[in-house]
Amino acid sequence: MLVSRYRKLPSSVKLLTSLLASFLGLWTAGTLSFAHFAQISLERSTEREIEDSASWLGKSLDQQQQVLNLHARSLSENPQVVAALDKKADRSRLLQVILPLQAALKLDLVRLVSPQGVILISSEQSSLANAQFQDTAANLAAQTGLDLSGVLLSEAPAPSALTSLISVKSSEKVLAGLLVGSGIDTAMLQQIRGNTSLHLVALQGDRITASTLEVPPNLKFPKTLSHRLTLGNERYWVKMIERSGFDNQVIKLAVLKPTADFEQSERQLWLLVGSFGFLGAALVTGGTILGFRMTQALSDRIQGLTQATRRLAAGDLSTSIAVDVHDDVGQLADSFNQMAMQLDARDRLVNDQMHQLESTLEELHQTQSQMLQREKMSALGQMVAGVAHEINNPITFISGNIDYLDRYTQDILKLLNAYQVQYPDPPSDLQQAIEAAELDFIVADLAKILQSVKVGSDRIREIVLSLRNFSRLDEAEFKSVDLHQGIENTLMILQHRLKVAHDRPEIQIVRRFGILPEVDCYAGQINQVFMNLLSNAVDALEEGNQARSFQTLTEHPNRIEIRTEKMGENQVQITISDNGTGIPEEIRSRLFDPFFTTKPVGKGTGLGLSISYQVITEKHHGKLWCEDNPGGGTRFVIQIPVKQAAMLS
Repeated sequence: MLVSRYRKLPSSVKLLTSLLASFLGLWTAGTLSFAHFAQISLERSTEREIEDSASWLGKSLDQQQQVLNLHARSLSENPQVVAALDKKADRSRLLQVILPLQAALKLDLVRLVSPQGVILISSEQSSLANAQFQDTAANLAAQTGLDLSGVLLSEAPAPSALTSLISVKSSEKVLAGLLVGSGIDTAMLQQIRGNTSLHLVALQGDRITASTLEVPPNLKFPKTLSHRLTLGNERYWVKMIERSGFDNQVIKLAVLKPTADFEQSERQLWLLVGSFGFLGAALVTGGTILGFRMTQALSDRIQGLTQATRRLAAGDLSTSIAVDVHDDVGQLADSFNQMAMQLDARDRLVNDQMHQLESTLEELHQTQSQMLQREKMSALGQMVAGVAHEINNPITFISGNIDYLDRYTQDILKLLNAYQVQYPDPPSDLQQAIEAAELDFIVADLAKILQSVKVGSDRIREIVLSLRNFSRLDEAEFKSVDLHQGIENTLMILQHRLKVAHDRPEIQIVRRFGILPEVDCYAGQINQVFMNLLSNAVDALEEGNQARSFQTLTEHPNRIEIRTEKMGENQVQITISDNGTGIPEEIRSRLFDPFFTTKPVGKGTGLGLSISYQVITEKHHGKLWCEDNPGGGTRFVIQIPVKQAAMLS
């Protein structure tokens, strides 16, 4: 019937109907095509966004791993931990050392494994309190002293742990393997997620170990790396990433992004298509042009969002998108900008925390070296003072009685001489006894012996006085002292290293002392600086002598020159130089770093010059540097104020 009616229409109507049908067909096809491609573009943009979010999750875990590595290194270098392991402390002692450090660093897992494979301690806290780990490979790696990182899987119900493995070493051997970790629990996932709309789920096999939203325990996640998932009334885009663990095991992390925004945009898109379908033929051409322009604008905005997402994934966290229209894409752009701002803030926070942690670690190293040197100096000072006190009492008794002994001896000799005058011809038996005893030799040698004893006792008294002056235990810690006296006391103590040895002549000491005022300083610490610099000079000379013969050393002897002079109104300068082989520039720049030494193991701790630098620069507000000696060798220069600024003010 419709065909018969169409045949009855006029030709103009038929032509108009054909044109209208063609226009409507083209317009409908174009509209549907536009909707199709717009939906594909929206899906691809959303997929790229979830992929970028997964990449961001991986970087966040890498940052967590870096922080964990720093914590592990801090614990492995802690002197209390090294000392406890080196002394083979029992488990309770190890726990007393480890638990405060574990609490301070907020670690969920700390484990020490001996080189024999014995677990010395294993402290699990927080979410790992009841964890039973699949740790055979981890313990084996700790036993062999490897430095590794990865995920340590656990049995239900505890979550897995992000771990770092490092060896604890003394100066001579590997003491233990240290395994530290943080639980990949809901708290960690919530911290990584922040205030974003994303949700994170950790899976171990088919078991869900942590999640930032409520999920059924028997929920099966897709095997593919990207999929959609329905949870209750909500639908999510899902992106799976994997993190390798020990024993070739894998933990999966799912990034869930709600599809609400996407579905809303999709509904609005098809609503727009349906609206276009009811427009009249008169609006086909205008609608087509308008639709093309709108499509182009939408495509540009989506392309801009895609490019911004790629820049964000590449690490440019300062990127943002200009929002001129607050439609669905505008809302998506607003969400993107908010996420970028949050990521930027989180990145700055992590960087600040990393810098703060590095600064704290550096301060800890300095504090450790200062405490070690302070205890060393205190023990040395007490020992020196005790030895000096013990020697002082008997030598005082000896030196105090030498004069009496000399006087009594002279009286006896006078009495003996008087007997010889009165009895010039003694009996033969007495004459034989006198000759057998060599009386004349005894009388002549006795005065020499008494003089030698007096010289020796005076020498011992000088050494005792030098030891007491060097230790400074009987004086105020900060006072005005004569630096020349401190230098001479130090040289007196080092005299045994300066005198002639079997492989070299005596080391010459050249004193070029200027006129110096008394200097306000910590006398004991300044003396220790002199001791460190002079001892290093002797070490450098002895090391250089290994390639030189005794004859060469006799012709060109070792020499240490000590020069003092006043610089300006409130500065004195002490220069200690040697004629050794010198110090290369690449080593000289690190001389004052803590624990840096070029000496063999057991002959140097790397603390002497570092502590000397701190004593001069921090304690006395002076300067200490090293430079080439123009005559060959090395020169250390000290500059300190005569009066400290606080006292001048």
